[in-house]
Amino acid sequence: MKQNGVEKRRELTEKVMVSADIKQVLYSNKLPGERLGDVVSRLIRDRKRDEFIEHLDRIARQGDFVPLDSDPEFAKIKKEVTREGQHRPKRAPVH
Repeated sequence: MKQNGVEKRRELTEKVMVSADIKQVLYSNKLPGERLGDVVSRLIRDRKRDEFIEHLDRIARQGDFVPLDSDPEFAKIKKEVTREGQHRPKRAPVH
């Protein structure tokens, strides 16, 4: 947790019992300056992110999508945006 650009550590309140093998895995994933609780938090955050990406990939593979061009509301918005773009003055490119 960061506050005013400085990392603020949460107060330790619980003990979690793990086997020696799991403790070794946690230590092998530990980055300099991290506590084991930080490692667990990071691994959980990474796992949630990976599961969300897998979920999005599954939707993309299996999803039954309707082309936007077939949606009348989208077609109307697209037509308005195209028309507005034709009436705008040309500007010099930004580098």
